[in-house]
Amino acid sequence: MHTFGNPIRLVLTLAFCVSLSHVPAQTNAAQPAGTATQAPTTTQTYSGAVTGLSLKNAKQPEPLKTRAEDIAWKRDVYRIVDLSVSENASLYYPVEATADRKNLFSALFEAIAQNRVKAYEYLDGREVFTEAYAIKFKDLLKRFDIPFTEKTDPRKPNTPIFDIDAIDIPTSEVLRYYVKEVVYLDQRNSTIQTRTVALCPVLVRSDDYEGTRLFPMFWVPIEALKDYLSGQAIAADSLNSVERITLYDYFNQRRYKGDIYKVSNLKNQSIYDYCKTPEDIKAEQIRLEKSLQGLGDALWEPDEKTLKEARDKEEQDRRAKARKKGDENPQASAKK
Repeated sequence: MHTFGNPIRLVLTLAFCVSLSHVPAQTNAAQPAGTATQAPTTTQTYSGAVTGLSLKNAKQPEPLKTRAEDIAWKRDVYRIVDLSVSENASLYYPVEATADRKNLFSALFEAIAQNRVKAYEYLDGREVFTEAYAIKFKDLLKRFDIPFTEKTDPRKPNTPIFDIDAIDIPTSEVLRYYVKEVVYLDQRNSTIQTRTVALCPVLVRSDDYEGTRLFPMFWVPIEALKDYLSGQAIAADSLNSVERITLYDYFNQRRYKGDIYKVSNLKNQSIYDYCKTPEDIKAEQIRLEKSLQGLGDALWEPDEKTLKEARDKEEQDRRAKARKKGDENPQASAKK
């Protein structure tokens, strides 16, 4: 165990709105079954802007902003991003921050503590990004049992200072994220677009009485984080720590891997509400993935040229099968 004598001092202004009621712990009702392995408790410190950032083959042009009137159809897609999956490891490491690197939760926690972005209540089945659902930083600390000492800034009356020991920040316990995407038809250019719109860190905690429990912490809109995450770098993939990419580009390019747990529907149900066995859950996830991948075929009728090419290919396949059958049974072919 490491001992750290100097606490981290976090200064923020009283800009958040009133807090709401306590969010209950979430169990397997909205997550896949299984027990996550907790990493050993560690610490992290905050540093300034990232230096030496290399974006080799990483930076891609951002899609043009889509106007609301150009969206002819859309669906919200929710995924569970498990940080134990190799494709997502860059979001978890380094658990202990260095001078120029920190993981995703360290970046989120720092941004919220400094009042650079707002965190919003995790509500069951919906996200509301309004002042009425913004969370005070102090309430966030108390809700998730993060020890702190509150003081008054002598230079700024009515401005609290929160002293937090780095070892008490639950960086190693955030082992999953909920990610909200929106898939929509942009009728201006007749394309299907997918955008990542919000993140929710999920604490994974275990005890001898209740086993492993999941605690969704808060939602943060991606666009609210754009300026901040654009200055934070992570490894572009788990096998090459030299190539770097910003956290914003990582989500903008959807480099994470996550299983669907919900697609917007009239009953507002997650797949765990109507699929009761692991086999049914997996089958439904595969079905939903295929339906999303096939949206182009479902929304547009093929033109005559495409239909003719499909008919020609079908005829070629039929003839090829007939020739193969004849080769395998030459006597039957000779009798004919």
